[in-house]
Amino acid sequence: TATVNGIPLRPGVLDPENRIINGAFDFWQRGTSSTANGHLADRWYSEFSGGSFSQSRQAFTLGDTFGNNNPTYFFRQSVSGQSTAAQYAVTVQNIEGVRNYAGQTITVLGWMRRSSGSGNVAVQCIQDFGTGGSPSSRVFVSPQTVTLTGSWAAFALTFAVPSISGKTLGTNGNDYLQLRFWTSAGSDFNANTNSLGIQTIGVDLWGIHIKQGTHTTSAVDLYRQPELGPELARCQRYCVVYGGSSAYERIGFGLNATTTAAYPMVSLPTEMRVSPAVSANSISNFSIWNGVVLITAASIGVDSPAPKFSGFVVTVASGLTATAPTGLIANYAIGARLTLDAEL
Repeated sequence: TATVNGIPLRPGVLDPENRIINGAFDFWQRGTSSTANGHLADRWYSEFSGGSFSQSRQAFTLGDTFGNNNPTYFFRQSVSGQSTAAQYAVTVQNIEGVRNYAGQTITVLGWMRRSSGSGNVAVQCIQDFGTGGSPSSRVFVSPQTVTLTGSWAAFALTFAVPSISGKTLGTNGNDYLQLRFWTSAGSDFNANTNSLGIQTIGVDLWGIHIKQGTHTTSAVDLYRQPELGPELARCQRYCVVYGGSSAYERIGFGLNATTTAAYPMVSLPTEMRVSPAVSANSISNFSIWNGVVLITAASIGVDSPAPKFSGFVVTVASGLTATAPTGLIANYAIGARLTLDAEL
């Protein structure tokens, strides 16, 4: 039986042809809205230059159906106020490993609509050979345009992904195939966007997936959104968020090495792609319980080696506001909202 991160897969749970993760937009570990560049919906990265921009989670009405699916959330990106040749807005997913689909014909499918404004979307594939050493330059596959209306509609775009024969990978293990959705683009990007142009538009996406070979929109109805457990495990290979939006949620236990330093252990739910960058949303959302004494930390760090496989140790020092006894303590916990980022 095939597995993903140790979770057994039943037939139909995950489509082995599809390398898109969270194409049904069920998982939003980092939050539900943003006006900044960055990841929001798991595995999806949005970026813009100039004007006003937002990305957000939107909810379907209970009972809405797409094919045989009853979806929960969809993704919305909105952009306005751009005017120059160098300005743009785009949403991408980097599929780990440039070997994926190399030398094959693929069809990108899903549902899309225009929620506001006017215009269309350009879709593009890019092969990126990573960094480190002397990797080959990016290869840009010719873009295609999806004509939008104000109603949800299926789309199917067929791409011939180039062979990677004779190419050189970077030494850092971060090569990928990128799927890119352009929502606005000045004339500097005409070759990558079918001359899409500057747009004021809101675009909604759902059910994004890939099938090998050439397919029409009739194949979209064959899509089955992934089961939540296996899909979450796939997302957590790239991002894990501990704690909720409020402060002081308990996420690990440990011991005090000295009266001013603590070393709590935090477990990982799955092996991550690489040792991730670890950050707290704010120091005010990081505290230690020691019995009934609440100890607020002024600084945190992550012990080396950095986490990847089973967990990591957080270093709490430099500014503990209460004296912590040394040694192992049963009722001792760390509370925080930590983000572990191993994205491409």
